[in-house]
Amino acid sequence: MSGDAEQDLRTEVVQLKRAMQTRPVIDLARGVLMASFGLSADDAWSVLVEVSQHTNTKVHHVAEDLVGAVNGDPLPDPLRQQVSTAVAEVLGPDAPDHPSVEWRSPADRRSQAGGERSTLPMSDHRRDLSSDPL
Repeated sequence: MSGDAEQDLRTEVVQLKRAMQTRPVIDLARGVLMASFGLSADDAWSVLVEVSQHTNTKVHHVAEDLVGAVNGDPLPDPLRQQVSTAVAEVLGPDAPDHPSVEWRSPADRRSQAGGERSTLPMSDHRRDLSSDPL
């Protein structure tokens, strides 16, 4: 095996190890977007990629921030705005198949309900991307 081929294999192994380490948080972030906005798995992935490209941030870092927001960490305003824009683009102006939801972190829901969970189903909330905490 030539030196170049061996180096290529080593590089590929490193990249695969990195992908295996970052995949769980990316999958969690996709789930957050799917549950929050009624997106498909592919649309949630598109949102993550779009935000990553527009913020010059690796996808797994965007995913970490989104998962952190679900756990009560603040989401930086530029990232929140990019997520809102990307979700709006994916949903499009005529998206009747997507349920109306307003994404709020679990911590926000508990504080608004006086420490108790909101009992409204997600479909009973209205989507307002302009004030979305993401």
